[in-house]
Amino acid sequence: MEAVSKKDLVAALNTKLGVPLGQGDRLIEALVETMKEELLKGKQVVLKDFAAIKVVEKKAQIVKDPETGHQYISPAENVVSFVPIDSFQRAIESAKLSSIVLAVPEDDPFARVIEFHFSRVGWNVHIVNSEAECVDLQQKAGAHLTIVDYALPESQSLIQRVKTSKESSMVPLIVLYPEDKDPEKCSDFMVLGDEHLVEPFEVYTLLMLAESELARSSEEEVIFDQQVNFQFGTTEENLERANELGNELFKASGLDNEGQVALSAAFREALGNAAAHGNKDNDTKLIKVLYLLDKEKITIVVQDEGEGFDHDAYTLRAETKSAVDAARSRHEQGRQGGLGIKLMLRCTDRLEYNDVGNMITLTKYLHSAKSELESSTVSEETASSAGA
Repeated sequence: MEAVSKKDLVAALNTKLGVPLGQGDRLIEALVETMKEELLKGKQVVLKDFAAIKVVEKKAQIVKDPETGHQYISPAENVVSFVPIDSFQRAIESAKLSSIVLAVPEDDPFARVIEFHFSRVGWNVHIVNSEAECVDLQQKAGAHLTIVDYALPESQSLIQRVKTSKESSMVPLIVLYPEDKDPEKCSDFMVLGDEHLVEPFEVYTLLMLAESELARSSEEEVIFDQQVNFQFGTTEENLERANELGNELFKASGLDNEGQVALSAAFREALGNAAAHGNKDNDTKLIKVLYLLDKEKITIVVQDEGEGFDHDAYTLRAETKSAVDAARSRHEQGRQGGLGIKLMLRCTDRLEYNDVGNMITLTKYLHSAKSELESSTVSEETASSAGA
């Protein structure tokens, strides 16, 4: 939630009443100090059409720790009671609890059906018909939830713009797909929403999905700054698009230049392995990517549709053999590469596979305690590496 400072209030006072900034600052300071003095004297401050404020005693009580189940005494303390009154209270009661941006093609009759049903349960629905309108509304008025109809001509561009921007990435996004674009079957390059429905579907289902997404996002936005899901069929063109998108995300993450180079190399290697060794370059098989950014680190998950491999043996070899030994071993066996996992280990702070071996998780700290990999070394090993 955006905070309003005293400086903001002074500026607003200047705009509304023409009060000079210096005088406005002194007026607000004097008002706040006077209110504090009266409250500390035990008096109630009543501001017409706003609130009644007073200091009250919160009595000692026995409470239970939800994690341990143990009971303890919560001591008495003084707390501030803030009770909205008059027109401000009525404004709060009449305000919509949740706001939806619904991006659909012009003259879409289903949009009015969605608007009607969501409005009935207290949602404020804003219908837009273009990418520019949707982004503008999100920036100006904000949104608790965005729903995008894939039939909107700019839908893919809009979805990518919303999810790859840190400002809007954590706002829940539901995408409505026609049957032939079902993400579970379609091999197009697709940046995905947080949830999706495939037509036909019931409006009730969409309502329930919206409610669950609000609950999920309220928990995850405390943990993550950004979350991006994308997937694609295994083609050279899609792999290049994935690498370009990854580079854009790394650049905007706050990771320094050397870290970006290292992580880009590891990501390219993970994608290449998923394509060549996992999906065997079958363009009908999907590669799925999850990108997570928090205050400390970047986490990238790359998953293919292959059968997996004995990753423990490969990882152990990469950790114990030198780059030259690994390359020599692969050469003696008549195979190329051999530096892939070693490269990823050196370029990241943590590397993990799932049990099967068809999903890899790369972790890179924004301010790594691990010694940085020199860009020249990354470039050299990337050029010579052709897979695990």
